[in-house]
Amino acid sequence: MLRLIIIFSIFILGACASETAKMAHQVQHNFKDEFDDKNNDLCRKMLNKSENEDFIFNTRLIATPIIGLIGIVAAPAMLAANATLDLKDRLTASEMSKACGGNGIETKQIVGDVAVNGSLGFILQGTNLSVYPGGEEIPVSTAAEAATN
Repeated sequence: MLRLIIIFSIFILGACASETAKMAHQVQHNFKDEFDDKNNDLCRKMLNKSENEDFIFNTRLIATPIIGLIGIVAAPAMLAANATLDLKDRLTASEMSKACGGNGIETKQIVGDVAVNGSLGFILQGTNLSVYPGGEEIPVSTAAEAATN
């Protein structure tokens, strides 16, 4: 059981980054040679946005379960806020990719990802299930959101 918790913790913590931060990493390291214009001003400006988007993402991971404790009254507002911020993050990542010479993220993929994340949030919003990686309680809804991003 302990091994399962450790593996789950590594999976969650390894995935804790916004889509914009992940895209910035791809652009900066350019593993697949898909970003041919990463030295222009617009690209650098978009790369600088990644820290803000990552801060917002990590704040959401912490704030969502805390505000969710308020109960059913806060659930619709939290779901709407998270979906909106998730959409903004993915659109920023797509814009960054295009600004740096990449192809961007298809709108269909963005909509699908936001819908899946929103559905997971809706399903898990009212649950009190928790996991305990490293001995600390983390609500399953937070873990699921982190794992999908």
